[in-house]
Amino acid sequence: MAAVHLSGVSKAFGQNYVLQDIDLAIADHEFMVLVGPSGCGKSTLLRLIAGLEKLSSGEIYLGDRQIDPLAPKDRDIAMVFQSYALYPHLNVFDNIAFGLRRQQAKTSKQAIAQQVMQVAKSLQIEMLLQRKPAQLSGGQKQRVALGRAIARNPQAFLMDEPLSNLDAKLRGETRSQIVQLQKQLQTTTIYVTHDQTEAMTMGHRIAVLKGGKIQQVDTPLQLYHQPQNRFVAEFIGAPSMNFLPVTLDGDQKLQSPHFVTALAFASSLNSNCPNIMPGTSLDLGIRPENLYQVSNFEKADLIGEISLIETLGSETITTFKLENPTQTVTTRSFNARSQTNRLGDKTYWQIDRQKIYLFDRRSGNTLCLPANLG
Repeated sequence: MAAVHLSGVSKAFGQNYVLQDIDLAIADHEFMVLVGPSGCGKSTLLRLIAGLEKLSSGEIYLGDRQIDPLAPKDRDIAMVFQSYALYPHLNVFDNIAFGLRRQQAKTSKQAIAQQVMQVAKSLQIEMLLQRKPAQLSGGQKQRVALGRAIARNPQAFLMDEPLSNLDAKLRGETRSQIVQLQKQLQTTTIYVTHDQTEAMTMGHRIAVLKGGKIQQVDTPLQLYHQPQNRFVAEFIGAPSMNFLPVTLDGDQKLQSPHFVTALAFASSLNSNCPNIMPGTSLDLGIRPENLYQVSNFEKADLIGEISLIETLGSETITTFKLENPTQTVTTRSFNARSQTNRLGDKTYWQIDRQKIYLFDRRSGNTLCLPANLG
């Protein structure tokens, strides 16, 4: 078994805690993604598992072994770094074989060569084995780094933003390759990224971190449709969810300085919402794809001036500006061919009442989910 279990894991540098009481269970064969903004502690958490940093408190288990007291070389874990970390004086063959030679001192040269060739073929880099790292492209270097990790046949892979140095096309190709390799090898993998698109497309589950604490651990679709707080709702999804300040009045309607008319509360949200006291300060959340342009004032919930139009081929991202107070709202439409808006246009928008979220403005916790999550 290669399940990874973190219990009460904390890490401080001096008086500054970058991770606090992290509890996380990663199943055998699982692809777990750690995601969050820069500085949230995700790379530090990976380095703690690898043994490159020392715990301030807590325990880390790999299978039934407690590994946090062990040296990195004794943990049976392989790590892939953002910077590739290849030996510049060794060719590709020797870079991949390096860990094998240290790990299998008594293994024959022929057996190691066969293992290196098998890994190289799986990554389609067998034609590069005699080249030095300086002769490789960024994508090729990253595949060599992956090959070195795979060749060791560890119990777990740790990957620290391995695609961040690649261009968009290579990033997409290598992302697919990593997913396929993990599926083929069935090796427990913990993958760190700040890119929520990578997280959504790669992970079996995602752990969202903020300020050294886990905000939510769930499947990609659950995180998207059922965020536990405003931070998760805003971080997961591109473009981000829109938020509008609202209050609930005594007639069970949502009031906002931005609304043309109040929104009915009971008909638009499910029956699992708690009783919210009239006058409570809330944030209404709405995904960009759940805002629709309408033709006139009578049908509108929001009125705004177009400030940005991004045509992406199959879809169009439109940003409009609200007044009193000034705020921007982003929408996504999938009928780019019929796009007629121009910068500066006054436009009318309707909110899909079946797709709104409500968050407590003070705590950020989710109070109400849409009635229809599909």
